Amino acid sequence: MSLPDENPPVASFVQEEMIEVATRTLGVCLSHFPPIVRLRLLAFMHLVEYPATLRAALEISPSGSMRLILDTDVEPGRTHHH
Repeated sequence: MSLPDENPPVASFVQEEMIEVATRTLGVCLSHFPPIVRLRLLAFMHLVEYPATLRAALEISPSGSMRLILDTDVEPGRTHHH
């Protein structure tokens, strides 16, 4: 006998609850970060999700400090305003 392809209703409900709690917790954690840190995280997430829309440059100084520069020609849409 083969297993059904769908998740049982209880498992699906538990998954949705876990996702909701994780999202809420992440939102609370992010709200404690300074705005520049949130902006940097958003830019990095955008790079990971849409690599073709960004240019990335990594600068390394002789002292060893590193700087990642992300640049885009894409105009932000309504969902990208913060």
